[in-house]
Amino acid sequence: MTKIPMFELEEAIDRQPLTVAPTLPVAQVLAVMERQHSSYVLLMESNQTLVGIFTERDLVRLTAIGITITSTPIEEVATSTVTTIQESDIYDVIRTLNLFRQYNVRHLPVVNATHQLIGIMTYEGIRRLLKPIDLLRLWRVSEVMVKSIICADRYQSALSLAELMSDRLISCVVITEKDPSGFPKPIGLVTERDILHLQVQGADLSQTIAADFMGSPPVFIQASDTLWQANQYMRARKIRRLLVVDERNIMVGLLTQTSLIHMIDPVEATLTIETLQQMVGERTVALDAANEKLERKALERKRAKAALQQQIYRERLVNRTAQRIRESLQLDEILVTTVSEVRQFLKAERVLIYRFQPNQQGAIAAESTDSNQTLIQGNAELEAILQEIDPTFYSCDRIHSIPDLQAQGLELTNATLLKRLQLRASLVAPIFAQEILWGLLIVGQNSQPRRWEKLEIDLLKQLATQVGIAIQQARLYAQLAAANQQLLRLAQSDGLTGLANRRHFDQCLDIEWQRAIREQHPLGLILIDIDCFKQFNDTYGHQAGDDCLKAVATALTQVIARPADLVARYGGEEFVVILPNTNEQGILQIAESMRSAVQQLKIPHRSSSVCSSVSLSLGAVTWVPTPHKSPEALIGAADQALYQAKELGRNRVCLGGVRLLETT
Repeated sequence: MTKIPMFELEEAIDRQPLTVAPTLPVAQVLAVMERQHSSYVLLMESNQTLVGIFTERDLVRLTAIGITITSTPIEEVATSTVTTIQESDIYDVIRTLNLFRQYNVRHLPVVNATHQLIGIMTYEGIRRLLKPIDLLRLWRVSEVMVKSIICADRYQSALSLAELMSDRLISCVVITEKDPSGFPKPIGLVTERDILHLQVQGADLSQTIAADFMGSPPVFIQASDTLWQANQYMRARKIRRLLVVDERNIMVGLLTQTSLIHMIDPVEATLTIETLQQMVGERTVALDAANEKLERKALERKRAKAALQQQIYRERLVNRTAQRIRESLQLDEILVTTVSEVRQFLKAERVLIYRFQPNQQGAIAAESTDSNQTLIQGNAELEAILQEIDPTFYSCDRIHSIPDLQAQGLELTNATLLKRLQLRASLVAPIFAQEILWGLLIVGQNSQPRRWEKLEIDLLKQLATQVGIAIQQARLYAQLAAANQQLLRLAQSDGLTGLANRRHFDQCLDIEWQRAIREQHPLGLILIDIDCFKQFNDTYGHQAGDDCLKAVATALTQVIARPADLVARYGGEEFVVILPNTNEQGILQIAESMRSAVQQLKIPHRSSSVCSSVSLSLGAVTWVPTPHKSPEALIGAADQALYQAKELGRNRVCLGGVRLLETT
């Protein structure tokens, strides 16, 4: 049997893992982890050899046993025996998840054939790739949640909480207080990351109580909710844990992303086994009954064999059609596949799907005909007839079959409409998506009457149900894709100014650097600093400072015109601009335009030593990169030019003129 993966597992690899030198002090490492919102850091030697890993769980363990590690090199407290996986082995979901479970880890570095680090896999990365098909099962939160909740009161110290997490091998503790009924009421959550944050701040863990640093009350989810809903909550709120309550809002469990990951393989295996067992059972019963009839009479044997073969053929065809529908997540493709399969299966002359619109002006979504028939779709006169259909007539989940639309006494309004479409016989199945009438699956015979068999009617109803499921699946997929796109945009943007953030800038600079090497075009870079910005904040306050940063960002963005140009926030009051294929004259013109644009904003700055309004100092540089130079050197040259602009009195542009010595 061919193995079909639940998702492309390689996409779960983060190919830009957080790394530090082994000799870096622990205090600095913790600051880096907190700044990057990372639950881990990898220790790398200068020769790119992986020598260790340090995680939030390690920090909690060390904190719990009372070891002071602030100035200690990270290599002395990190885990030196690192469980890794080769990229060539990442093809099997079960094997990969078993590695996580076997070694009780949440981070799995990925190496190549020469054991060089190329990325890392985490539970979070795998959970982000879960597709709707993986979670659209009737599994409830109550079936996979952790029922043993570790709680503490608000007055427990951070040190005791760290000891509790270390002893119980858990990643969080729920902080509670008694409600009037005597039940524990959750008021906050303490996680491994909270302990890391306290360590970075240098807090005394033995004197810091939970009430001083616990997170906001956890997000609740009902035990009866589905795992798909739980996954959506985690994505929307960017959290890793949900507190589970019953119908009385009493705590009954905890759901984590680890819970979601652990259930994937058992769910798929269980569903597959049950389906196969059901199919085997059905076939066995049918074949046994057929064999008994074959033993009694030869004539009955032939008839039973023919009927059985026809039934098996139709069941296989329905299953194959339903499978094709489920495998596609594009709605247009689903509908086209459906009308084609149904027409071939029923040997009908015409099959179409008509979709109702909110404005009552529906439209044909897909149509299939044999070679002797013309399409209704595109014929304005015939499509107008379809728009006269009353949706309420089909609001009941019932198939409408008419063997002869020209029969006497047939005066139903909808039958008359179908007759005007030049149909002689019709079979109409309503399509429901989330219990709402979405459209109609219409099968028509043009040339002659046709008495529809009960089996054909039942099968069309099954297919209409499958189409409704597929439509909902496609909607969920579209929503998921939009959410992922939004998350990607947020990950690449600065939260205050909306400009590209530092990480996105680094990625774009590397790309443009390599392109400039290939094409031998100049690559320009401008470093920008707001003059006397600290004094601005001290004088006008941080809110005014934020408004100033946003106004400057807007002004800078309005200067650039080409799609490849990029303005990014470099940090604090500093900005940076990438200008591909820009010579010295061009970069000086753009830099001066940016300086002038901000000057024209006339943002008051009475504390400035330069002028009475906000001004900029800019350092510009443009090179034709070579393989012996590096993007960091370009940044360094722009930084030197910026320094020169400040030394010369600020509110000016300086062009870097120092040539970089080529390195071997």
